[in-house]
Amino acid sequence: MSISSVKIYINRALENLDSPYRVDEVEPDLIQAEQRLPNLSPSDAGPLIAQIADIRTKLENIVRPADARQITAAQGKVRQARDFIETNHGDLTQSGKDHVEELFQRAVEHLEQITDARKAEQLKAPVLAEIDGIRTQYGTTGATAPIPPPPPPPAPKPVPSQNFPRAKSKVFWAKEYFNTPGRIGQTEPELAQAEELLEGDASDEADALRAEIAELRDKLADIVMPSEEGYVRAAQRDVQSVRDYIGRQREYLDRGDTKQELDRQLQRIIDEGLSRIKHPRKADQLKAPILAEIALIRSELNIVTLTPTSQPSPEPVWSQARSQPQGDSLHINASVPSFDDQDRLNRAKRSIGQARNNIESRRTEGVENLFFEATNLMAPVSAAHKDNLLAEIEQLRKELEATRLEESTRVITGDLDRKLQSIEMDIETPSRLQYSVISFKQRFERDDVRRILTPKIYRDYETRLENLLASGAARVKAEKLDRANSALQRLYDKLAVNPFTGLEQYEANRMDGELRSMKWQVEKELNQLPDDDVDRLRIYQELKNTDAKFEAYSNEWAKAGTHDSVKREWQMIRNEVQGWEQEFLHPDNRALEEPDMPQTRLAIHRVNYYLHSDSSVQRTRDENPGDSVIAAVDYEAEQLLEAAGTKMASAFHHLMEAAEKMEAPIQDRWLRDKPGYLITSAEGTFQNTKFCEPVVQRIRALDQRWKDELEATHRARESLGERLSLEAIQKWPSIVAAIPSIVSYFDPSSAKPGDAVHLSGVYNRAGWDFDGNQYGFSMRFNGVPLGGIYDTYINKALDHAAYVLKLTIDDHKEWDLVGIVLGPGSINQRTKRTIRRGMDTEEIEEWLPVGCLRLRIIALRAGPVVVGP
Repeated sequence: MSISSVKIYINRALENLDSPYRVDEVEPDLIQAEQRLPNLSPSDAGPLIAQIADIRTKLENIVRPADARQITAAQGKVRQARDFIETNHGDLTQSGKDHVEELFQRAVEHLEQITDARKAEQLKAPVLAEIDGIRTQYGTTGATAPIPPPPPPPAPKPVPSQNFPRAKSKVFWAKEYFNTPGRIGQTEPELAQAEELLEGDASDEADALRAEIAELRDKLADIVMPSEEGYVRAAQRDVQSVRDYIGRQREYLDRGDTKQELDRQLQRIIDEGLSRIKHPRKADQLKAPILAEIALIRSELNIVTLTPTSQPSPEPVWSQARSQPQGDSLHINASVPSFDDQDRLNRAKRSIGQARNNIESRRTEGVENLFFEATNLMAPVSAAHKDNLLAEIEQLRKELEATRLEESTRVITGDLDRKLQSIEMDIETPSRLQYSVISFKQRFERDDVRRILTPKIYRDYETRLENLLASGAARVKAEKLDRANSALQRLYDKLAVNPFTGLEQYEANRMDGELRSMKWQVEKELNQLPDDDVDRLRIYQELKNTDAKFEAYSNEWAKAGTHDSVKREWQMIRNEVQGWEQEFLHPDNRALEEPDMPQTRLAIHRVNYYLHSDSSVQRTRDENPGDSVIAAVDYEAEQLLEAAGTKMASAFHHLMEAAEKMEAPIQDRWLRDKPGYLITSAEGTFQNTKFCEPVVQRIRALDQRWKDELEATHRARESLGERLSLEAIQKWPSIVAAIPSIVSYFDPSSAKPGDAVHLSGVYNRAGWDFDGNQYGFSMRFNGVPLGGIYDTYINKALDHAAYVLKLTIDDHKEWDLVGIVLGPGSINQRTKRTIRRGMDTEEIEEWLPVGCLRLRIIALRAGPVVVGP
């Protein structure tokens, strides 16, 4: 068996030792560990034996939670007994001693429930000793409760019953009701229900809850219920009523029946009022002040005891006084007021006294009503008895007026003082100061202020306002000038040297804002001073000096920045057109092709734009007239533009020299159009420069010469074509006549090979309706397609007219021809048809073969061409 198995039980014992509700499981775990020690070597067993002994020592010093609760409950009972004794100042009646002894007995009962037999006597001893000390000091008759023999070890307690959660909830709500005003009466019913639910539950948890119930009941016993408080207040009111009557009817107190009636009233308070106070602990304490007051009243009236009698009690004096008629045999002393008059006078005195108290406490509201009430009460009373009170009322009226005047003065002066204080606080804030001054003047100029304040006080406030505004204005001016001078000095320090030197644009902008902010700070302070203030005018003059200095520094920086910007921009252009000096017109440059010199062309464009079209550069020139740096850059740019423009113009002129030696390109249409392209190129290259017009004019002259020559050629060809066409018409009949065997009527459907046919006034549709690559001539005759093949001499005649004479053979005009039928053949005919592609339709063109009649053309007249066999 290993050492780990022993440590398992020792560790579990330590865990149970730390849990108050599992202390009983510590010893069994230690026994299990000890049973396994013999299997270990002495060296391994030694530390474990010492650890087990240490755990048992700690176990001896632990008090179980259940026992701790019983000790706490017993100590609570003893503390309740001490509190009761202190409340009664140590003077205990027999019932009080019985109550204390009952608490001691309940404390002993809690001590008897301690289950740890080994520690029972040790735990009980302090509580029992305290109980013996109290009994000896205050003479309670109970003897020290004998310490019962230790009970047998209790059986293991079961787990809490099913009703335990409900009982715990009842205790919780009992505590809530105990601490809630007006609901303390619901505490005991909840505790009673909790006890019923715990009945038969012997678990430690149930015992702990019972201890809580007992502790709460102890607290509840010290609480005075609202009903008993009501009884005490009712008795106090009754005693005060007796006191008030004695104060009103002192002249009748010497009569025996009056004293007897008062004694009966006092005894009734004791028997019917105080007897209802039944608090188990504090009944005597609650009754004592009232009984003492009753005893004092009896001593003042010389009432020794209340003698009960079975005879009807005599009618009270106040009843007799009210029931006797005016003319009865009762003798009334005229110098002494009657009962009713005395009552009226007493009530009037109370009203006058209340009025005096109100005046002295400066509560003047309702005082006149009290005077009115007192005067009405004394109206039936004779003047001899009420004159002194009326005089007192008049005197109080004067005091009331004085108090009202004094109070109104105090309110007004307090209001004015607060408004003056607001003015003083707002001196440095003009916007609020104006409002504060207006508020003071509105209050100060009201009629009630002029009426209530004395002239001296009124003048004093006027003087205070003037002095306050004057001193405030001087102080404000001094502070404003101090801040303005400080800001001005900072501005001077900043402008001691040029603050813009070496700054980039964004840094200069920030510096500009900083300097303007400093100036604004000065102006902000000065703007709050009068316009004609000498110091304000002086500082504004100094600001003008700083403005001039600031402007000079700013212009200096701006000029330096402008120079840098101009140089930087010009350098960028030079870098961009770099290499233009090395460009030249290539010897193999084709005729009328623009010169291949891109950098030179770019140099002309960029420099010309810089000199004449760049708005920002022009604005810089306008803002800096006569500036030497800008002028130097412009001069360099003009020199570059002159050189590049001269170079490019020379290239164009060189091209023109070669082109001017060429003949007009009558047949080369592409070459004929080149002058137009070259003009566009020259205008784009030399736009807005002096080089543009000479170059463009030279190109236009060449272009016009070529156009004139071409026009003359076209007119000569048209004239020749017209002349040859007329000759052809004249020659054609003889050519036809020379051809034998021409059929008189040509029907393509019945024609036979070898037939000679003459077609007059027909149109050649080759290339239009039929494929021109198959037949030189084609048409539809009487609905039959014809395909004609030219004889060799006809082709030569056509080629001579078209290529040698440059004449136009127009197939839109009527032709005449003679042909020999060769027989049927095939020809491709132009055909259009519509096809569908999805939802769309499309028209397509096709060349489809159709049957035709082939001819061999042996004679032809077509415009200027006329030829026969």
